[in-house]
Amino acid sequence: MKIYSVTDKEFAKYGRIVNGVEVDQILKTLTEKTPCPENAPDYVAEEPELQSLPQAKVLADTLFGGMPTQFGWCNGHNTKLNCFEYHRSSEFNLGTEDFILLLALESDIDENFHIDSSKTMAFKVPAGVLVEVYATTLHYAPCQAHKDKGFKVLVALPQMTNVGNAIPKAGCPEDRLLFARNKWLIAHPEAGEVKDGAFAGIDGENVDIKDLID
Repeated sequence: MKIYSVTDKEFAKYGRIVNGVEVDQILKTLTEKTPCPENAPDYVAEEPELQSLPQAKVLADTLFGGMPTQFGWCNGHNTKLNCFEYHRSSEFNLGTEDFILLLALESDIDENFHIDSSKTMAFKVPAGVLVEVYATTLHYAPCQAHKDKGFKVLVALPQMTNVGNAIPKAGCPEDRLLFARNKWLIAHPEAGEVKDGAFAGIDGENVDIKDLID
């Protein structure tokens, strides 16, 4: 597997770099006010320290056009794919350190809601660069870009995403993937999320980039 950069043309169908916005307050708060677990990543959907920032309130209107927005984080150490998720909305990420996103396309999912892990692409996001991950892009927890450093990554989404349970009643086959509000999840059989009820639909090897980072 090759690790591309989000500045490469290959990233264009998965997301984009967001330019022209101020993010220094957000980066400072992520650095000083949020933890970096030594092991598996931790996730907080809405972080009060971020949510209250004047810069975050201004940014929300740019990211989601005035819709209520939650500013949270995903921090820690990780080198594995484990799962793919998608939302009915874009997700915005910003890291205090370089980090890597493992991505695929929603269109790569077959009619039985399975996807082969060989569809995975890896993209490095430089520290301080805000990226939009499109709603049609499969993603999950970030990966560290260096063996000796973890990551602290902003996760901005419409409010209530990834929070609580949704119980759909329409009978759509896709409902089996719904893992939380606005969160459809497909897990690799090795992932711990399967024990929590996630649909095991990633076939092939569980991608691990530990030998590709320095």
